Amino acid sequence: MVRLSTVALGLLYGLSNILGVVADSATLTDPAIDGPVGLGYAGINMTALLAAAENELGVNGTVTDNLPDDNYGAPGTTISARDLQKLQELRKRTYGRGIFGAIACLSLKILFPSKTATTGSSNYNQWNNPSFWSATTYMAPTCVFRPTSVDDISCAMKLITLSQADFNVVGGGHSAIKGWANTEDGVLIILSGLTGVKVKPGYAEVSTGERWGNVFTVLDQNKLMALGGRMSTVGVPGLVLGGGVSYLTNQLGFVADQVKNFQVVLANGWVVNANANANADLFRALKGGSSNFGIVTRVDLYTWPCPRGVYSGQLYFSDTRDYPKMFDAVYKYHTVGALADTQTHLISAFVYVSIPGVGGMHMGAFTAFRNISGSEVNPGPGPALQEIVDLNPTTKNTSTLQVRPYGTQAIELGAGDMNGLRQDMRDFSVYADNQLYKDLFQLWNETMIPKHGSKAGFMGTIAFQPITTKAVAAGTARGGNSLGLEGNTKTMAIINLTHQWGSAADDAAIIASLDEVLAKSIALAKARNLYHPYFYLNYARKQDNPIGSYGTASVNRLKAASNFYDPCKIFQCRVPGGFKIPGMSSC
Repeated sequence: MVRLSTVALGLLYGLSNILGVVADSATLTDPAIDGPVGLGYAGINMTALLAAAENELGVNGTVTDNLPDDNYGAPGTTISARDLQKLQELRKRTYGRGIFGAIACLSLKILFPSKTATTGSSNYNQWNNPSFWSATTYMAPTCVFRPTSVDDISCAMKLITLSQADFNVVGGGHSAIKGWANTEDGVLIILSGLTGVKVKPGYAEVSTGERWGNVFTVLDQNKLMALGGRMSTVGVPGLVLGGGVSYLTNQLGFVADQVKNFQVVLANGWVVNANANANADLFRALKGGSSNFGIVTRVDLYTWPCPRGVYSGQLYFSDTRDYPKMFDAVYKYHTVGALADTQTHLISAFVYVSIPGVGGMHMGAFTAFRNISGSEVNPGPGPALQEIVDLNPTTKNTSTLQVRPYGTQAIELGAGDMNGLRQDMRDFSVYADNQLYKDLFQLWNETMIPKHGSKAGFMGTIAFQPITTKAVAAGTARGGNSLGLEGNTKTMAIINLTHQWGSAADDAAIIASLDEVLAKSIALAKARNLYHPYFYLNYARKQDNPIGSYGTASVNRLKAASNFYDPCKIFQCRVPGGFKIPGMSSC
């Protein structure tokens, strides 16, 4: 841990009173931004804070000599794009990039000593790796910053932006891609301290440090439901910003389609709202455009009454001889049942699990869901899902199908989710086709299982998830999103490949096989004119281009929003990971 100098300690003492007094954001107006703009801790002198950090590190003037002349200590002042352009050349000089991260981290440590952890401290170890689902994503940032309010993030973004440091943001950390929510050099902002679910008339305000399990628990207590993650362990912000598939998607669209408002901290520290009336271009961009525009600190989700709960649960099929008729039923649901009963949802997963001392086991693991807000006396799966339930009579004794509170299904599905294993996720999309489904499963099964099925901790899944025309239309009815699916005339399916294993020594071989499966699968779908170019961002692998798959019109809207709300490209150039907007000018 870096030792604080007498100068830094003196500054910290002086700031402690300011922090106690300036509890609420100052506000200002800007003619280009719709609505008020918040400023967290507007009275803090950023120049003095950065200078103290430089002094402690023995690099006086590295950043502060290049700052604009604005008096950042005066209440109400802010950081404009025009001013920031004066700093752009600084990162191109011969300084080691590490110095910028060190200045930003020490500045944060002075200002937020209990919320900033540096390498070797107990909080650093508790906050960093445990924040991530997959061991493939572990990295070593210069410091970890754990804010507990939007004002903390506003202030931190001003410091990070001025210091020229790299940074990244992690919500639930449920990605398998290294560097997508972490950084090897600079500030890692973890949102787990930003919590709270407030139920309002017709919607709920959800802080982005939350995971879906707690969100749904609060909604269940109020007999409400909202679109959200299907596993309790998944974090709120990543799922929403990638579009988000929900148990209610067939009826109401993607999760992002049912957002009422986003609260966002921009690169210059401004806190703005984005909704259908204020900053509507940013609002649409955030619905699938990922983390390219700012840090989303709160998502307001529309809610619906759920007085009777839902009928849902998991069904397990252990006899592979049933697979052909299972695929027949899945295809029929995708193309007929899901359109006839939009209140249903089905995750059709085919799983192989390595079992020590035994070998392994194939299993069909389906999750069936039906919203039973109607008045039927004995609610059940309904005609759309009945064929799935009836596939094998023994399934009725091994399934968890029941009438239950809405949120308990996500909690059940997330119960087996574990952090710390090696993980890989990837996907592609096709138009619904029964024979193609069967052939894609066979290709995956014949490639992955003989080569890797016996490896320690191995579990492989290929899942088929429909996106119907009604789901797309529901998003259009809410003003549209960034996913580029408008105009689809038939059901498409997201094919999701999820794998986990125990040893890093197996990484290269397993990834190579998965690359082979993906390439051959896409080629097969293209050969039959059944390929759809859409990549669902939340499952996509690093080298795919999900935002590019949204189409030219959507990408152009995203570019325009980025250029307006982040004109110095802080989120394009200073956040090392994540899916970026293609075609942006170079950093």
